[in-house]
Amino acid sequence: MSNVLAKTPLFFVLALAVASFAQTPATPSQTAPAAPTPYSVKDDQQDGFTVVGLTVRTNNAAEKGGQGKIPDLWQGAINSGQLQQIPNQAGDGFVVVYSDYASDNTGDYNYTLGVRVSSADKVPAGFVVRKIQAGRYAVIQSETGPPQEVIPALWQHINAMTPQQLGGARAYQTDFETYPNITDWGSVQVTAHIGLK
Repeated sequence: MSNVLAKTPLFFVLALAVASFAQTPATPSQTAPAAPTPYSVKDDQQDGFTVVGLTVRTNNAAEKGGQGKIPDLWQGAINSGQLQQIPNQAGDGFVVVYSDYASDNTGDYNYTLGVRVSSADKVPAGFVVRKIQAGRYAVIQSETGPPQEVIPALWQHINAMTPQQLGGARAYQTDFETYPNITDWGSVQVTAHIGLK
């Protein structure tokens, strides 16, 4: 986790990229790539697990252009080192959880930046506990590259996919992204887990 937290300036760029493009519905020009897609979909039966982190309630319209709550959440969490305070961390890297959807990707949702934990005992003040629901998930990896490029491209691709391409209709219960312990910020690969009905 310390390698991740040491890269504050890039995190701010990453936050802006995520805020600008994460889960933005695709426009018609984005729905049919001319070349075969580099993204493959894996159907996974995910066990439930727990994430502790910092959260904001937002929606894609508010986040458009990087002017919403998400960039401030990332900047504050990384600059303050708050994520290092979370006890019972399980594994390296971090998790971003999309939960408590009001409707679909056009409505409000909770955006939580945190880490996977083995136990939610002794959660520090100001942090929240998010439960990743067990169930079927479509697992899709981004291309490898700078996060400000690969994350928006990943979500644009996901939002252009039909239920048939995803392997089912989206549940809009919990979706999450997993980030490995990153050592080379020019070569990042993010994995999105999309909850299915």
